Amino acid sequence: MSAAEGRPRCRWAGGEAVLRARAEAAGYRRLLRARAAEVEALRGAVGALHRQLEGLRDRRSGELAKYQVR
Repeated sequence: MSAAEGRPRCRWAGGEAVLRARAEAAGYRRLLRARAAEVEALRGAVGALHRQLEGLRDRRSGELAKYQVR
């Protein structure tokens, strides 16, 4: 039995190409979802860094005001 006999036959011309294209598109969708999750994680990290920077600025402003009073 050949490899072609073991596979289900497609009813339309170029069916295998369509199936390959669908599989490739599904792979790209998976990659896109993974990248979107990475982007969201990085947005969260950037937000945390911004909050940390604001805290440092606030603390520095307070220390500067304290030294100016002295």
